[in-house]
This record gives sequence, C-alpha cells and structure tokens, in this order.
Amino acid sequence: MKIQVLGTGCHNCLELEMRLAEAVRRLDRTDLEVERIDDEKVIRRHIPMDAIPGLLIDGQLVSQRDVPNIETLLDWLKAIPA
Repeated sequence: MKIQVLGTGCHNCLELEMRLAEAVRRLDRTDLEVERIDDEKVIRRHIPMDAIPGLLIDGQLVSQRDVPNIETLLDWLKAIPA
C-alpha cells in the first residue's frame, strides 16, 4: 500500500509528513510505503497547487488543504488491510 504526501516542503506539508510518520509508527505498519511528491506537475494531476498539502492513499485523494490530526490519520490507516 502506498501513501503519498503531495507538497513542496511547506510547513503544513512537513507537519502532515510528521503526523503521518507518527501514525504509522503507532500502528507498527512497516508494510506501508510513505513518500512525498514534490513535483508540481504531478501534484497538479491531483490537486491545485493552492490546495497543498494533499494526501493520497493507494492513489485515492483523501485530504487536501488541511493537515488531518493524528487520530484521523490513525482511523484511515486502520482501514487499510494489513
């Protein structure tokens, strides 16, 4: 399962990455691949640049513009089959 953070490295993008890493750590989900997509052309395929950060789980957009709290991220990750 692939999780992608869409962002250019702004404060909110980094915050999302940190929260996501914490959620993955709490669930001990070493099977999840997390990567940041910072290529603007790729980001624009999914969301407008003014809507970053974005979050894709297995290619599906689940969040944009906001930084979900850890509890929300945990809920989303728990729904992913191990």
